[in-house]
Amino acid sequence: MFDTSKTRAGENYLTEAEEKQMFDYLKQLKIPQAERDYVLLKTYRLLGLRRVEGVRLNVGDVYAKERLLIDARIAAKGATAELIIPSELKKLFKEFMRWKRQAGESVAADAPLFVSRNGSRLSIRAVNDIMKKWLTAAGVEHKVTPHGLRHTKAQRIIRDDRYLTPGQQKNALLLANKQLRHKSMNSTMIYVAPGREDMAAAAEI
Repeated sequence: MFDTSKTRAGENYLTEAEEKQMFDYLKQLKIPQAERDYVLLKTYRLLGLRRVEGVRLNVGDVYAKERLLIDARIAAKGATAELIIPSELKKLFKEFMRWKRQAGESVAADAPLFVSRNGSRLSIRAVNDIMKKWLTAAGVEHKVTPHGLRHTKAQRIIRDDRYLTPGQQKNALLLANKQLRHKSMNSTMIYVAPGREDMAAAAEI
């Protein structure tokens, strides 16, 4: 399990450089576990899912779909919604179906999207271990949990070049709130507090 005692809530995310470092490392490995874990972690990162939501996904929830319906079966904290599946992720899911067939895994609509070596649905604990394993292997020193990929999604929305003016920042906050499915904007604000890069820059002023 992750030891998060040294990672404060506002620091539980990956910078763009750290994210690229981890995913580039995973992509170049070309081994079955790394190929599965690349899609797994990209799913959390691009959709901003909570940990339990990712492991609850079935093949039919995402394959050949434009949107992910997060219904009561998937949603944590009752946060049901529809999320657009990004084009990068749609392509990954299509390739992942071929991978699953070759690996002898079921691609039936009600089959788990991500399974363990023994064929059972991947557990939250396994996702924690996967995140820790690949961050360490890629040489990323900052401690980030799988939930930190949700924080990372929020950070990317807020820092997007399209939302840099004060008026646009309000729209960015609304977009982040909708993507993360928070009932309160106060919850979203925790995710988009000044980041590590901001604090380092401020120290030089």
